[in-house]
Amino acid sequence: MDPATAVIVSTVIAKVCTLLTLWIRLRGRARREQQRQRYLLQVTEAVASDGQVELDDRDAEGNLLHVKITRISVPGEDQAA
Repeated sequence: MDPATAVIVSTVIAKVCTLLTLWIRLRGRARREQQRQRYLLQVTEAVASDGQVELDDRDAEGNLLHVKITRISVPGEDQAA
């Protein structure tokens, strides 16, 4: 193999490896975001219709998730529940 061909082949291999790495990272991030979305949907669905949800969400690797769930009491309802 002559030197020019070796340079071309190594360049192509390096580009393919870089793209593969980026694709794997993107796929992992997309999965984490889907799991996070499913979790948030489950939390909001669990809140009764007379409840209130306060949600602070930040990411892009800043990772803050603050959820405050307040249930509005209904007259005549058992407060221990």
